[in-house]
Amino acid sequence: MQREILKYARNTLQPMFETFSRSWEITKQTFRVINADREILLYPVVSSIISIIFFVVMVFPFIATGLVSEILSRDAGAFLFWVTLFGFYLGVSFVATFFNVATVYCANKRFHKGNPTFTEGLKEAFKRIHLIFLWSLVSATVGILINSLENSAKKSKGISRVIISAVASLVGMAWSIVTLFVIPAIVIENVGPVDAIKRSAQTLKKTWGESLIRHFGLGAAQGMFSFAGFFFLLAPAIVSLVFFQSILMFAVLMALFIIYIVIVSLVFSTANTVFNTALFVYAKTGKIPGFYSKDTMKHAFKAEKK
Repeated sequence: MQREILKYARNTLQPMFETFSRSWEITKQTFRVINADREILLYPVVSSIISIIFFVVMVFPFIATGLVSEILSRDAGAFLFWVTLFGFYLGVSFVATFFNVATVYCANKRFHKGNPTFTEGLKEAFKRIHLIFLWSLVSATVGILINSLENSAKKSKGISRVIISAVASLVGMAWSIVTLFVIPAIVIENVGPVDAIKRSAQTLKKTWGESLIRHFGLGAAQGMFSFAGFFFLLAPAIVSLVFFQSILMFAVLMALFIIYIVIVSLVFSTANTVFNTALFVYAKTGKIPGFYSKDTMKHAFKAEKK
């Protein structure tokens, strides 16, 4: 009995350990790309700053929708709200896509032994501004549809609420998976949103075996860094407040913790974009992108059935 339990545990855990081992290698190799072009880390920083400013500006139109509801009618206010919400989704999507395009361009050029610059990435993004806008329109439309489903779920009761909520979650998840390689397709193949979705789906079919597990691998590394922040910053902050009643120390450590978590999130967001680009390049050309090993790319794609 004991042997069977040990055998079962070994057979169950060994593939898991092998998968995470490959995922950790992916994380290390991706960070080598980022280390070669550290300026690409500025893209998510600038993107976040612009998004925050845009969010603050959009507060006023949302306030206006409430005033319209009171002064004119609820229907007019509701219509203005959805128009404003669409504009918000469109703006946020446009900013994120623009800087992701710059990141993908720089990563792809580095894969081919080029030496891209920060401004060069921005120039290439501006060259594709029309494609970025079209994709942002599609993304915003889908975002509004998912938001509508979620609102319908909140207003529903009983089994209807459960079903609509589940549909909204599934649609959102399916959309995020299918569009995983859209930005690399826009940059590398210079195609519009419809063709980019097709290219993304084609690449996804090739990478289905390990492509989703790799995100957990990058997420595991991110989790390790986040835990370090908890251990060295958040936990001491709580201790300083509870046991020593030091509000100043608590505030300082909490501020450092928040800054640390934001930095970790931005770095790993860039890492995901870089690796998606590497996968797309390999799927398209069959050549190993620079900084990645043959074994990494081989195991990132599902094995052909014999």
